Amino acid sequence: MRSDATTPATQDFVRQLADQAFARSAGAPLIAGNSVQLLYDSSDNFPAWKQAIAAAEDSVFIEMYIVANDRFGREIRQLLMDKAAAGIKVCLLYDWLGCWRPSLGGFFRPLASAGVEVRAYNPPTLTGGLTLLGRNHRKLIVVDRQTAFISGLCISSSWEGQPDAGIAPWRDTGLALRGPLVAEALAAFTDSWASCGPPLDAHWLDFSTPIPECGTIAARLIATTPSTAHMMRLDMLIASFARRTLWLTDAYFMGTSTYLSALKQAARDGVDVRLLVPRSSDIRWIATVSRTMYRPLLESGVRVFEWNGPMIHAKTAVADGRWARIGSTNLNISSWLANREIDVAIEDETVAQELAARFLQDLQQSTEVVLSGHKRTPVLTQPRQRQPPSLLLPAASHAARSSASAAARQAARIGDALGAVVRGTRSIDTSEAAAFLTIGLALLALAVLVVLFPWLVAGPLAFLLLVSGGAIVLKALGLYRRRNEKKQQLAATKNNLKPPAPPAG
Repeated sequence: MRSDATTPATQDFVRQLADQAFARSAGAPLIAGNSVQLLYDSSDNFPAWKQAIAAAEDSVFIEMYIVANDRFGREIRQLLMDKAAAGIKVCLLYDWLGCWRPSLGGFFRPLASAGVEVRAYNPPTLTGGLTLLGRNHRKLIVVDRQTAFISGLCISSSWEGQPDAGIAPWRDTGLALRGPLVAEALAAFTDSWASCGPPLDAHWLDFSTPIPECGTIAARLIATTPSTAHMMRLDMLIASFARRTLWLTDAYFMGTSTYLSALKQAARDGVDVRLLVPRSSDIRWIATVSRTMYRPLLESGVRVFEWNGPMIHAKTAVADGRWARIGSTNLNISSWLANREIDVAIEDETVAQELAARFLQDLQQSTEVVLSGHKRTPVLTQPRQRQPPSLLLPAASHAARSSASAAARQAARIGDALGAVVRGTRSIDTSEAAAFLTIGLALLALAVLVVLFPWLVAGPLAFLLLVSGGAIVLKALGLYRRRNEKKQQLAATKNNLKPPAPPAG
């Protein structure tokens, strides 16, 4: 995140170049004048949400992956109903898949009856086909168009744990945002809202009087939509630009080969790369898949930790003690390419160092994974006792001592990442031999099963083709119908414009 250049002119040029790269990768400008308050776990986030909603005087806009029918979900529902009854504009956009049980159980009907505008994102339809895989995974609350809450937490009591049963709350991170960047958060909500029905009235986005600055923090609001890959490109860029530290916390880590390569190259270049993931996950198979990626990371010098508690659900990153990311995006293809996600990338040393300090605190409640034995198998051990590194950037004297080879290695890392994006390939580590053998044997076993029991493939394949083909045909018929309607409207318009026939005689 810092250049080895020593002259002010060169430093300014590098800074401008980096800012341009970040802006283009994230699809978002750097906006100054904001205040950010970090909120940890349900103990910080939930009371802040409730207090802000209860005090709303203008509007409440919520875009949420899960709104559960439990104690906290019902508490928020009642707050929204009270606000709507008081004449406050209240809009709730929930993801259908994330809320399918409450939706089918009628949980949202009282909200609509009370005047809350409620919409479901991407419900199943006959013409939807495989678009059902793309979800709205955002966790966003905008109150009075002045305050935005962005986090990894949903409206669900699951984050509070079960104290009576001795189950600790889930570990998660969010933030309260105030300042000009809130306008970008509201724009992100309105885009999602319009994707599910008529757009929000334009006056709600009228900031003819700009939101006043209320702090000194510069940040970007990254609102990822399907196929834009804004956060994926930014994550790749940060992995390539980090010079000293890159500390990642992720709930459902399934990084692509290109991203794994970027992390490994950074670690080989001397960057302190650490990854904190759950040991026990609410989606168990993802934790299992994540563990298959440990060995090549560990052999490259990446340090991997597993959370000792019931679940760590945070999605955060902090690099070089001056850049931080908080939001809903996980390090996997689903978040990067298929879902609607929302994150804040913060360029502020105070916030980044606070998040870094919390990361080190979390490591005290985690177990490090190391390579052990002649087979170099990843195993759990107690965290190594090491003096925590300083969170500050290296001093100027360190910059003077940095050699040109360090810059060359960083350039090679960036080139490797960009080259992998272009080629779509990466080299295979020898440590992956066992994994490849397992995959190969599994494919051979599957081939034998297909030969002996063809219906194992024919049945699911026929169902998939039937659903996909039917959805495409229905979509085509709908397009034909719309085209015919347009033709009829055009013909009717032309007929209305024809001059009246002259009177006879």
